[in-house]
Amino acid sequence: MSDIDIEVLNTVCEYIKRETARLSGREEQRFTIYTSAFDMLSQHSFAYKSVLTAIKKEYDEFISALRRKRDDAACVYRKMKAIQASCTLNYDLRAAQLQDRIAVIRRDTAEMQSELKRHRQGDHERGCAQRQKTCPFRHIPGLTFDESMDPDALIRYMKCLEKARDNLLSRKQRMYRPGQVQAELDGKMVVALDHRDSLMLENDRLQLRYTRLKFVNDAVYSWERAGSNIPLMEFLSKELENITALQVCEADYNHFSGGASEDDDPGKANESKLIDNYIKRLTDLFEGGEYEAAAFHAAKSPHGVLRNMETVERFKAVAVDEDGVPPLLLFFKALTTCAHAGKPLLAEDLSVEAAQCALQHSLVDLVTHWIYQHRLTLSEALGDVIFLHQDRNVHVKDTCLVLAQLVYAGCGSLQKAVLCMCKRGLFCGSVEFIQQHEAITLDDCMWVIRTCPDVDLLQAWTQSHEGRPALLSVGYVSHALLNHDLEDVALLLLKRIQLSGEGRLQKAVLEDEGCSVEDWGQIATCCRKKGQQNLAEEVMSALSQGGAICLSPGTEGLRLMEHVFM
Repeated sequence: MSDIDIEVLNTVCEYIKRETARLSGREEQRFTIYTSAFDMLSQHSFAYKSVLTAIKKEYDEFISALRRKRDDAACVYRKMKAIQASCTLNYDLRAAQLQDRIAVIRRDTAEMQSELKRHRQGDHERGCAQRQKTCPFRHIPGLTFDESMDPDALIRYMKCLEKARDNLLSRKQRMYRPGQVQAELDGKMVVALDHRDSLMLENDRLQLRYTRLKFVNDAVYSWERAGSNIPLMEFLSKELENITALQVCEADYNHFSGGASEDDDPGKANESKLIDNYIKRLTDLFEGGEYEAAAFHAAKSPHGVLRNMETVERFKAVAVDEDGVPPLLLFFKALTTCAHAGKPLLAEDLSVEAAQCALQHSLVDLVTHWIYQHRLTLSEALGDVIFLHQDRNVHVKDTCLVLAQLVYAGCGSLQKAVLCMCKRGLFCGSVEFIQQHEAITLDDCMWVIRTCPDVDLLQAWTQSHEGRPALLSVGYVSHALLNHDLEDVALLLLKRIQLSGEGRLQKAVLEDEGCSVEDWGQIATCCRKKGQQNLAEEVMSALSQGGAICLSPGTEGLRLMEHVFM
């Protein structure tokens, strides 16, 4: 190079540095600077001026084409926004008009129905009056018109009615008693059953006391026979450590209850006279239609012989009016009301049936009361019944999710408890819940994500909270969603991370230890297939910065890395 070439080159470099330092941040100004520098070089080099001018022309045409495409895209985007806003406004207006029209139609329909009802009632009254005018005699049930006009037939029919009346009166005196007697007997039975329950509790306490005293007695007897020189208290110190953990064994219970009557033995319920009378009484109450009394009678049954699924099926088979209270619901209310201290809760199958019956009649408050008062046995099936009810009635959705979460957490189904929290939108609370329960595995978390694919949930679980590391890595979650046909949710998560700040996505890729380079390459390929070229390029750029990258063979890999070499 000659001195003139060196001087021109230094001038161009100084011009670029000076003008670049004055930039205000716009990329078009940088393009203008380098364009002027290119012109300075082409003016100095007379031999290659035509070639450089042609190259510069090609670059200018390419950049101009890119600018036109950008402007056209912005114009199309503004037009689409305007069309969408116009369509939304028209749809809202049309919906309001249709709602007003439906209200008018409903009002007119109600008026026509009321008018039709008045006409029908008037026709019925006029028909009855006409029949009374044409037939002065009222028809007697069981007799023909000719017999109703015959005095001898009427006398014979009257004698039959008198005989039937006498039989009913005699049967009433022999077989029936006043209702007050039944009420008094029911009250005495309730008192007796309560007394029996208290005696059973006291009996259990005394049996436990007897077992402990027998344990101490055996220990003292063994010490006495051994003739050891060890003091008694020192000898018993080792034995007394486990005395509080002693329980009444089955042999001791049989020893105490061996001389009891068969009425107190649940193993001989079919032979017990008390239980037999209870079952017969329940049948009589069903035949008499006294379902509320039958419900309390079954709930108070000795040894729980009537607190089973057979009784539930019996109450289910009863048909009631639409306005009446279902007998099955009366039975479950009686079961929860008659429970005493020391009594076990409802069995798992009965608890599920009780919740289904209450929710079927939209009695969510009753189920809430049962759960908070510890009347039901918590199980996964009970939680499923309450969880599914929130889809049928949106007005009680949040209440059902809270109850289902309590049931799932109480029975140990932690992944479904987390799902309930996510359904309620408590994403940060779910993070704390998972961190407090180590039993929740990675597969449980992924099951929750697949069941409730929400971008806010993914963002909460892939971010650190209060200095604690994130639950899941971005790459692991995104790759897992791709394998379960949820790539749209994964792309939304990556897009939100990209828009949260410049370099955030690359930082997430570089700091991700839960996803391999090959998996990130698959994620980038999926982004490219879905038209998210910017996401794919930023992911691959981050992988190249990390020192490892997996390129696809052919021109796809070349195009993907073109921006790095430029």
